[in-house]
Amino acid sequence: GQMPLHMRLPKRGFNNPFGKDYAEVNLGMVQKFIDAKKLDAKKDIDHAALKAAGLARGGKDGVRLLGKGELKAKAKFIVAGASKGAIEAVEKAGGSVEVIAKGAPEHEKKAARAEANKAKKAK
Repeated sequence: GQMPLHMRLPKRGFNNPFGKDYAEVNLGMVQKFIDAKKLDAKKDIDHAALKAAGLARGGKDGVRLLGKGELKAKAKFIVAGASKGAIEAVEKAGGSVEVIAKGAPEHEKKAARAEANKAKKAK
């Protein structure tokens, strides 16, 4: 029979199945989108806002902010990760960066389930 496609293609390098998949966004591009009125610097800038503006594609684990380019606008970022340079540049412009842990909701769900189970056993 015909050789299956997944066996025909070469496999190279290390593929980490547990690696984080971030949408990488540079500050210079954020500034361009703010200047073009595609992003509102007065509101919080998070993954949903960046995705709606067309700046962040993919990134199932959230957005990682990188420091390439220059940011002049004062803005508050809520992202999954940020480089040191990006955080310094945002704070220099008068804004702030809040880094949220992506794994937190799952941990909270487990804690809530444990509480519910304790309540059932107590009855």
